[in-house]
Amino acid sequence: MKPSTYRLLSILGSVFLLIGAVVIYSNLVNPAYGEIQGLRDKREANAKLLQEQKEAIDAVNRLLNEYQSLAQIQENISMVLPNEENIPSIINQLQGLAKINSMDIESLSLQYPPLKSSTDSLIEPMGTVRATIRLNGDYRDLRPFLEDLETNIRLIDVYSLNVEGGGIPGRNKLIYNLVLDTYYQ
Repeated sequence: MKPSTYRLLSILGSVFLLIGAVVIYSNLVNPAYGEIQGLRDKREANAKLLQEQKEAIDAVNRLLNEYQSLAQIQENISMVLPNEENIPSIINQLQGLAKINSMDIESLSLQYPPLKSSTDSLIEPMGTVRATIRLNGDYRDLRPFLEDLETNIRLIDVYSLNVEGGGIPGRNKLIYNLVLDTYYQ
């Protein structure tokens, strides 16, 4: 074989190899590369969507926690200022406080003064239940009883306090007449 023929065949072979490489690249590699690029874009979009969904879930969880804490605050406020008279609760609290402070309840009566209306239409009128309670006990037990009334969960005001029975020889216990106001909305 002549060197010129050999050169021509090698140039033609190189051209065919180059054309084959271009054909393979354009028919096989380029579509696969485009498909890979599309999958990468889809993966990035899904990752971004996942991150947005996680942020949305976190935001919803934060709102739920805030709502639950608000519900707890609402429940606490309802215990301080209930929506109705809840007379058994008043009696139970007064009886429990008297028992804790070694005082005996001689009598308990309840009155319902009229509702105090508000000039603002958004504010509901506040109702009052007036409890008149007659207690029997030592003077040293009265102060803790009044402190417990002050720190009790339900809002209770001491309207008046009268003490009877002092100065009687041989009698250590006093009689206390308390008028208490409890509130509801």
